[in-house]
Amino acid sequence: MARMEIISGVERRRRWSKEAKLAILAEADERGVRISDVARRHDIFPAQIRLWRKTLSRFDAPASFLPVHLVDEVGLGQTPAVPATPVLIKILLRNGRCLKVPADIERKTLSSLIACVEAA
Repeated sequence: MARMEIISGVERRRRWSKEAKLAILAEADERGVRISDVARRHDIFPAQIRLWRKTLSRFDAPASFLPVHLVDEVGLGQTPAVPATPVLIKILLRNGRCLKVPADIERKTLSSLIACVEAA
């Protein structure tokens, strides 16, 4: 005979204490244990265990500090010169040829260039 569960009334969201969450996480972290088996035993979804693992590990991580070096005010606001890579535009012409030109090319130069390549 199959087991049947009848739920009457409004289903409520369960609240888990931090200790209960940590106990379930410890059980899921044991070697050779599958998360889906632990979730099934506690009647929760495996994604819930993964979410608890993610959120609780974020709060239990020890604080870390990075070294700070003071610099002169002269160097502030100045960024090192980084060579910018030019932005190229690819234009496919009617005769099947392709033309790659910089994005900041002048309109007059571009039109004469296209006319020369199409005529060739």
